[in-house]
Amino acid sequence: MIGDVGSTARTSAAATAAPAPGGKMGKDEFLKLLVAQLKNQDPMNPSNGQEMAAQLAQFSSLEQLTQIGKTMETQGSYLQGVIGSLAASGAQGAIGKPVLAYGNHVYVPADGTGSVKFTVGGGGGAATLRILDDAGQVISSRPLGTLTAGDHEADLGDLSAGMKAGWYSYAVDVVDPAGKAVSTTTYTAATIEGLRYTPEGPLLLAGELTIPYEALVEIGR
Repeated sequence: MIGDVGSTARTSAAATAAPAPGGKMGKDEFLKLLVAQLKNQDPMNPSNGQEMAAQLAQFSSLEQLTQIGKTMETQGSYLQGVIGSLAASGAQGAIGKPVLAYGNHVYVPADGTGSVKFTVGGGGGAATLRILDDAGQVISSRPLGTLTAGDHEADLGDLSAGMKAGWYSYAVDVVDPAGKAVSTTTYTAATIEGLRYTPEGPLLLAGELTIPYEALVEIGR
């Protein structure tokens, strides 16, 4: 805004002025102080050479660390750019292909068929598959029996009876013999139809569903 121009100018002028006492000392200020100390020292009581050498060594180390920090910051920015380019390239390569991603969505086609993939943790246990609506309310559910730890795929079966074609949420609840909840990881299977770029990274489009590129587990053929 125009009203900020004067403020910016005053800030710039203040920044070019001499540093205030007790402020940050740069390389030039340090060298000027060192020269002044040497010029004004008492010839009969010269400054301690070892102490001066230690001060110089500390300043040199500080300057090297500063340069290393700047180099790492530059490399970090470059690395982020490379990662972004790789993500964009990988996202483009996923268009038209089936993918598996971390998530809890399942597509129910018009014929009502469909399946979900998930991973059971711990030592496994009794599992129940639940289909949810947009509000998180259970539409239908059915037991899947006792499942071992590891990867599993379960058909929707009669759970999809009467459902309109589209995307739904699902959950798999597993409890061990002691009645304690067992961790599960659910996945979303979809065929990618398009791509959208955002400041947070590319989003893969599958109908009305969006999948962050970093959520991908695998890309099929």
